[in-house]
Amino acid sequence: MSKTIFTGPIIFTNAKENPILNSGAVLIDDGEILAVGKLSEIQRINPDATVENLGDGLLTPGLVNLHHHLYSSLARGWNPSGNPPENFPEVLERIWWKLDKALQMEDIHYSAIVGLGESIRSGVTAVIDHHASYGTITGSLDAIAEAYQIVGQKGSICFELSDRAGFNAFDSGLNETINAFKKWPGISKNNRLSAMIGLHASMTLSDDSLGKIADTFKDHDAGYHFHLAEDKSDQDNCRAKYKMRITERFAEYGILGDRSLAVHGVHLDETEVKLLAGSATNLAICARSNQNNAVGFPEWWKYAGVNIGLGTDGIGSDIISEAKSTLYASRHVRKSPNFGFGEIGELLLESNPEIFGKITGHRVGRLATGYPADMVLWRYNSPTPISSENIWGHYLYGLYNHQADSVWVNGENVLSEGQFSRFDYNETLVKARILAQKLWERI
Repeated sequence: MSKTIFTGPIIFTNAKENPILNSGAVLIDDGEILAVGKLSEIQRINPDATVENLGDGLLTPGLVNLHHHLYSSLARGWNPSGNPPENFPEVLERIWWKLDKALQMEDIHYSAIVGLGESIRSGVTAVIDHHASYGTITGSLDAIAEAYQIVGQKGSICFELSDRAGFNAFDSGLNETINAFKKWPGISKNNRLSAMIGLHASMTLSDDSLGKIADTFKDHDAGYHFHLAEDKSDQDNCRAKYKMRITERFAEYGILGDRSLAVHGVHLDETEVKLLAGSATNLAICARSNQNNAVGFPEWWKYAGVNIGLGTDGIGSDIISEAKSTLYASRHVRKSPNFGFGEIGELLLESNPEIFGKITGHRVGRLATGYPADMVLWRYNSPTPISSENIWGHYLYGLYNHQADSVWVNGENVLSEGQFSRFDYNETLVKARILAQKLWERI
């Protein structure tokens, strides 16, 4: 790939110096950003570079989704049979565990393509996925990895280990995880994926299983990706069976750490918060899912010292809408209409890229020298001025209902003027509808 200078739109670099360039340029080569600044200066130093004028709009770094369930893509519109769930354990048993057990390999593959495609169209260039398919375990992560390759996304994947389907299924999931580390040990320019050790939740993992997981991966330099205290029932189960709280239990098995990702953290006490902070464990909160499942809402502003970011938990792929819901839910719980605006902007634009980098070793989230060229072009014709002081307001109240026009991952144009470069998105949706109908009939 020859050197290319992109210019034309307003550029939001998300860097401390020159965060907004009204008439700037980005120079990339071999998937990496070499310079950001004035067009004339970059051209003077790089006279051989091709200049591509993108026209009007806003050019931003790609966004990060810290927690997705791509396998949920084919659940949209599904009406589960039987009595509706009355509490969170019943939500799992009557909806999600029924769905994931019925998934076949094609379902897994197309679910991932759909979810990743929607992510790209939402300006998300990096997705950490948490997968479960207890009817089709072996090879399931390969099907998801192929979807990442087809769409052109970068991210991290894992299989959700759990005792809920029995010992044989647990061992199959463990083997799937072992194989994942052989194939995706880390992210590089040639391999956009890395693996994590996936766990469901404390209430579906015995001490024997946690011990087996810890022994198996004690020599792996990788993090755990797990659900933490999503519902009060999980804490109640842990305290009744093990006489401790969930974070304390996970700490005993070495699951916490700076490359680990806890998710939800709704029902934590001060001791658990200190454990997370002291171990530098990362936490992804998922406001829309918590509200949908009526499990409560994490008072994340009380979690001093914890590295906190945002995930969608499979409720769509739009992380900007997730941030907006987090803002509104936070204000509602605190009964404060002036809380959280800047803080939640930092969660999405600062913490999410930082956490992704810690987990995968890959820097993202900036249009700056040395960063990968993960860029999003929005055809956003703002009715108000855009500046470094108000850019977050444009994300929440302008970009949140926009689809990206064009997207680059590692300098590759994976979405161009709304059309995917590597595959036929409309054809994928046709196939997905056929698979979804058959899936619903099987459940």
